[in-house]
Amino acid sequence: MKIKRMQAFLALAVISLFAGALPTALEAAPRNMVLGTAPVGTASFPYMVGVATIVNKAHPNEFALSPQETGGTVANIRLLDAGKVHLTGFSGMVVAEALEGKPPFTQKFNVQALFSMYGQHFLWFALKSSGVTSWEQIAGKKMAVGTPAGSTRVGGDLVIAAKGLKGKAQFLYLQPSAMIDNMRDGRIDAGFGLVTGASPAPWVQEVMSSLDVNFFGLDEPTIAKLVGEKPGLIRYVIPPGLLKGSPGFPTMSEYLIAGVSPKMDEQTAYLLTKTVQESMAELAKYSSAVKGGKPEDALKGLPPNLSFHPGAVRYFKEKGLIK
Repeated sequence: MKIKRMQAFLALAVISLFAGALPTALEAAPRNMVLGTAPVGTASFPYMVGVATIVNKAHPNEFALSPQETGGTVANIRLLDAGKVHLTGFSGMVVAEALEGKPPFTQKFNVQALFSMYGQHFLWFALKSSGVTSWEQIAGKKMAVGTPAGSTRVGGDLVIAAKGLKGKAQFLYLQPSAMIDNMRDGRIDAGFGLVTGASPAPWVQEVMSSLDVNFFGLDEPTIAKLVGEKPGLIRYVIPPGLLKGSPGFPTMSEYLIAGVSPKMDEQTAYLLTKTVQESMAELAKYSSAVKGGKPEDALKGLPPNLSFHPGAVRYFKEKGLIK
């Protein structure tokens, strides 16, 4: 399958690019750093591989970034706070809860932002044979609503609660490849996806090429409720024609944010921010999510309780993006 070939290619790329760089244990020195990615097959995995490649190439005597696959946003925040990764990505909606110690977290976590990576816009789909065309028809069905430790799970759980569907359907948490296999075999009826930037996530592209599905978003009252309750969430409209057979629809959206520990020194945070932000054309070769982005996009989507690291602030002030 296309998604599995992509996973194999990216995994081989990581091995070839960073062979010998992966530490057996975390180094105390910040220059030898672990970069937390996300599950293979997600949109942020190739983005983070691109970041590591670009930074290592630009500063061979300064940094040795080693990509490490993780479970996604929730796992990344915990790993970053614990010092087990040094740079990672997380969702604006989820980090807002982490900073306050709210579910799915049981304690407060302390992290800061370097820059916004790209917008990610939630969508869902169901096999046409299931007859499902909206969340209103999910009762009694089997649906994958997110990865086990990612922002898609948090988003899916929010919708389930908002629509009063808990206990009325069987909801599963699966990685994209497992979800697609289960849908293909008819073991589940519906699944989750994202549009990242202006492009469908890799696994959504696989769904469009191999399954006959209906795509759907959210009704306006549910969007308004969730946006009003959750910092970091905004309304977004997926345009007609972007998804195969879809006329477009409104949904909820957020930004994925690159973050570090507040303990990182200012110069390191500055160089990481500067290098990535001034290499967006190169990064777009790894991730279509950043294509067409503008410099000011790096400041978008932070929830009110998340601050930029002083090193990132220094760079954005130099560029005149903030005062």
